[in-house]
Amino acid sequence: MIQAVTTPEQQAEYRRRISGKPYFEAVLGTHLALFGAHPASGWMFYLLPGTAVLELRGGSGALCGNLPEDADTHDELQGFLQFLHIDRLRCEHPLPMAYQTAWQPGEPLTLWTAPRGRALSLPAPPPAELTLDTAPSMLPVSRLVFAENEAEADEFYSTACTALAHGYGACRALLHHGQPVCTVGCYEQSDREAYMAAGVTAPDWRGRGLAGWLIVTLANELAAQKEVCFLCLPHLCGFYQQLGFVQIGDIQQYTTDWNMK
Repeated sequence: MIQAVTTPEQQAEYRRRISGKPYFEAVLGTHLALFGAHPASGWMFYLLPGTAVLELRGGSGALCGNLPEDADTHDELQGFLQFLHIDRLRCEHPLPMAYQTAWQPGEPLTLWTAPRGRALSLPAPPPAELTLDTAPSMLPVSRLVFAENEAEADEFYSTACTALAHGYGACRALLHHGQPVCTVGCYEQSDREAYMAAGVTAPDWRGRGLAGWLIVTLANELAAQKEVCFLCLPHLCGFYQQLGFVQIGDIQQYTTDWNMK
C-alpha cells in the first residue's frame, strides 16, 4: 500500500530507508526536512511496499529502494503515477520487468564521489580578472544555471534559497565585473553526505578550466567533513575522472507518455 509520509513515525521510516544510499540520502532527506511539513510546496513523499520510497514534484519522481514484483504492487503504483501524470523517474535500481512495458529507459546518470577526508589536486587557478564569491546573490546565479528557461530558473532560485537559509549547503561563483560566469553549489546534504549540483559556466567563458577549479575547490571544502557525491551525463565522465573523482555507480532514468498508453 502506498502511504503518504505525514507523521513523525513515517518520516523516521522514510529516512531509515534512504540512509546510506548515495545521492538519495542527501537529496531526498533534505527535501523531506525542508518541505515534508508543507504540502502546498508541491513536494510529496511516500512509503511504498517493500523497502522503497517515492518523492514527487511536478511531473518528476525519485524512487529509492526495492519494490515487490507482485501484480498488486505493480497495478497500484502504475495507476498512482498515471493519475498524478508523473512521466519522469530517477531510480536507484532498474525498474522491475513488469514496469518496462510502460516506462522507457533513458541515459543513466553516472554517480561520482570524493571520499571524506580526501583532498583532490587543485587545477590551475582562474584568471586574475575573476573573483571568487563564497556567498553570491542567488538571483543572477539562477539565471546562469537556467539561462534558457525562466520558469526553471525561478524554481531553482526558490529551492536553493530555502536550502541555503536553513543551512543545507553552499554556493560558489566566479564573478566578472560583479556577474557570475561560473558556479557550482551544494543545496542538499545529510549528516554523512553532501550532494553537489548546478555546475555551469557561461558560454563565453568555457574552455578555460574555470569549472574544474571551482568544482574541486568546493568538493575539497565539503569533503573535509562529509562524503561528496554528484551526478553527470556519461559524456562528462572523462572530465570528472581527470579531476580525481571516483565513479561509484549509476542512477537510472525512465520516461513515459501516458497519453500513448
